[in-house]
Amino acid sequence: MQVQTLVVEVRPDTGKQSARRLRRQGKLPGVIYGKKAGNIPLAIPLKDLERILSREGENALLKVIVTGNGKEKEFAAVIREVQRHPIKGVITHADFYQISLDEKIRAAVPVILEGEAKGVEQGGILQHGLREVEVESLPADLPEGITVDVSNLGVGEHLTVAAIKAPPGVKILSEPEAVIATVVTTRAVEAEEGAATPAGEGERPAAE
Repeated sequence: MQVQTLVVEVRPDTGKQSARRLRRQGKLPGVIYGKKAGNIPLAIPLKDLERILSREGENALLKVIVTGNGKEKEFAAVIREVQRHPIKGVITHADFYQISLDEKIRAAVPVILEGEAKGVEQGGILQHGLREVEVESLPADLPEGITVDVSNLGVGEHLTVAAIKAPPGVKILSEPEAVIATVVTTRAVEAEEGAATPAGEGERPAAE
């Protein structure tokens, strides 16, 4: 994974008024924390963070350059949390976790299904089960996602985490029995939908 550089500033003050002022300037409040970083409140350029997220996603490996008070500090970090406005969807806050490039980290990475399942050609429906798996690796080896080929999956068959071939240097921690993808019949899907409908829904109450 390629390291992305993000230049941020030490946030001089905190609180709601300060956060509003930052957002009017095209920045957002955040924090970086860890053994070497301690706990530093940040002012983060919103466009720069959005560009990194669009390229690398939330598993991006970062070089965070913290400026302020005439000093500059540099930390290797990963994104721990990105908070968004519940309605507008815009980023409102970001947390970074300072790491060591020589120490393994754990992260959840997306599972990407590849290929056209032969069971779909036979009239089945492909269902995507587990969408993320937890992995452990050195930061530089952390994959953006793990691709799973479903082309040989027939009707009634499924793939589990145990079938995943981990990239070099990556250990998969999710339960091996967890189902990633399965091909079911249309009848099975209809049965599931029927079971999900509350009893009596859509029926008129009996006259008293």
